[in-house]
Amino acid sequence: MTSASAISLPEGFAAAPVKNSGLPPRIQTALRARGITTLGQLSQPPPDCEKLSGDDRAWLARVAGYVRHLDGKKTPPPLHLSEWLQLFLPPRQVEILETHFGLRPANDRPVWRASTLQQTGARFGITRERVRQLLRDARATLRRPLPLWAAGPIFHAMENALQAVGGVMDTAQLERQESAAWAGYVPIGVFHGLADLQPERVGIYRGFFSLFPSTLLDRAERALQDRLRRAGRLLSIAEIAGQLPAKAQPPPPYSAEPLIQMLARHIPGMLATVDGRVGLAARDGAELLGEILLTTGEANLRTLQAELNARLLPESQRGSGYIRDTLQRAPRIRRTAPGRYELSGGIQTSLPL
Repeated sequence: MTSASAISLPEGFAAAPVKNSGLPPRIQTALRARGITTLGQLSQPPPDCEKLSGDDRAWLARVAGYVRHLDGKKTPPPLHLSEWLQLFLPPRQVEILETHFGLRPANDRPVWRASTLQQTGARFGITRERVRQLLRDARATLRRPLPLWAAGPIFHAMENALQAVGGVMDTAQLERQESAAWAGYVPIGVFHGLADLQPERVGIYRGFFSLFPSTLLDRAERALQDRLRRAGRLLSIAEIAGQLPAKAQPPPPYSAEPLIQMLARHIPGMLATVDGRVGLAARDGAELLGEILLTTGEANLRTLQAELNARLLPESQRGSGYIRDTLQRAPRIRRTAPGRYELSGGIQTSLPL
């Protein structure tokens, strides 16, 4: 038997109270009755707590075994997300989390989506309030010091993925992400689950994930909109980033350009082009349509819609109603026939400008 003093946990963990393990109060009560009050003492073989259920004894054995095999490690042994959840949570809560956050691919989910409380409850035959309670209990467990320390490599993998693309990432980018840290799980579900668990490390803003605090993102969004309103035209992302106020700039070593592009793609009422320009949809669509007509000459509505959307990032693409309204308000564009348009004065070129 290993003595409590022989175990080498991260500094301060050995003397920390057993509640830091994340084990529920009923198991902690059984441990205190056997004289076990610290994490270091969990390095001993777990006592036979007859009053605990078989599931609780298995739960205690998993956590105690993890503590016992740390063996002087100063950094947590790598676990993938499924292993981490199964280590610190009972199977029922793991299944609830997997379903609620869409962690596992399923036949009825050709694309990722999270489940509502009601949908999760229907899957398991329980009420939405019971799902809420189980999710609350799971969060409370996973936010205890030992589980959070054990999850270090998983959170680092998420942060590294975000750092590699400038600190911001949306679901379209996440679909292409792979990592051993979340093997077998859908990356979008992983990010949603981890952001829910520790929003101070990775937040969700307008549907994308970010390493930056929401206060900075709010300031950057306001600065972007103000700059576009003052300019009165499409601006390049590089131009906007270069004039962003210091208080709205991401911290070093991050550039403002990925953040500006991400905001432009996800703020309603904006246009973001594939060539790195940003504008206001209510005003600047006419500029893009004029550029198209300058190249194509007279064109019908369907052609203009296809050409415009080819110049816009997917989140900014527009329907025929927007094209028609914009054309009617554009002073430099006139209708030549029903559904056909050209630049006033017949200005056009067949060559790229």
